Amino acid sequence: MDGVPRPGIRGVAEATGLSVSTVSRALNGYADVNPDTRRRVEEAAERLGYRPSFAASVLRRSRTSTVTFMVSKPWTQFVDPLFLGVLDGVEQALARAGHDLQVVLARDHDGEIDVIRRVVERRRCDALIFARTRPEDERVDWLEGQGFPFVTIGQTRRNSHSWVDRDQARVSRESVRRLAARGHRRIALLSTPLRYTYSEHGRDGYRQGLAEAGLSHDPGLEAECFLSRRTGAEVVAELLATSGAPTALVCGNDMIALSAMEGLRARGLRPGLDVAMIGCDDVPLAAHLRPALTTFALDLEALGGRLADILLGRLAGDAAPVREVLQARLVVRDSDGPTP
Repeated sequence: MDGVPRPGIRGVAEATGLSVSTVSRALNGYADVNPDTRRRVEEAAERLGYRPSFAASVLRRSRTSTVTFMVSKPWTQFVDPLFLGVLDGVEQALARAGHDLQVVLARDHDGEIDVIRRVVERRRCDALIFARTRPEDERVDWLEGQGFPFVTIGQTRRNSHSWVDRDQARVSRESVRRLAARGHRRIALLSTPLRYTYSEHGRDGYRQGLAEAGLSHDPGLEAECFLSRRTGAEVVAELLATSGAPTALVCGNDMIALSAMEGLRARGLRPGLDVAMIGCDDVPLAAHLRPALTTFALDLEALGGRLADILLGRLAGDAAPVREVLQARLVVRDSDGPTP
């Protein structure tokens, strides 16, 4: 209902026939409100689309000394080391300041905004952290509208909020530059899902790297990969079936690279020798693959600690947005051999 203002608390009071005071006490969890009355108020508020403003209610409640880290299903299902490392850093920094960390799970991509709304409106925490931002991100828009403290791992196109992000464009650009210096001229990009901002940055860096190396851009060498469908192995099969098959792969993350290795072996090719590749994330398994994976690493605990510090500053009254880009470190191993 774009352009139609949402009803205020008086609208809920009129719909239920109750006083504004009773509605307010019901929505704010006061124990002296009859359970049937509370349920009637909550149902009317939901039906009318009423959302209490965090900024208006924060003065009426005490803090929880809790920060929520929201993760989505792909992280937990595949035990993404990014999630584990960042979480550890966040928890340590919060604990030193006397705050607790809780983790909430969004079951799917579309349900993330609903999880955030529930956490905020039920006053289960003082601040939020989440990742995998999108160029146009309704989670960011909604939280900014509520005045609720949060920080993200990743950017949006508008970038008006606090965030910390890896320089994904540089990772892709440096990957192309390194592979081109080793003689490769057909370099493919196996990207993470392009609905995420960091994937767009990685794609842009890949194209810039090609231009800097004097290589032409072939859209047929760009492919979007997913963890559970159109995997790295499936994309490799598609690329190798063309007349202009690549001799090198820039992989959006190490899980894509691992899948691509299996796809190469299934077609009788040797990863690192017949087709070179560079990953990103430096998962613990990367050093033990055959060949060991050349990739980019980031200090995840330090990233988590920085996220916590930004939120603690917000809770202490610092309203200025903080925006930081972190540089990943190239870890050279065996998978990025010269062109055959």
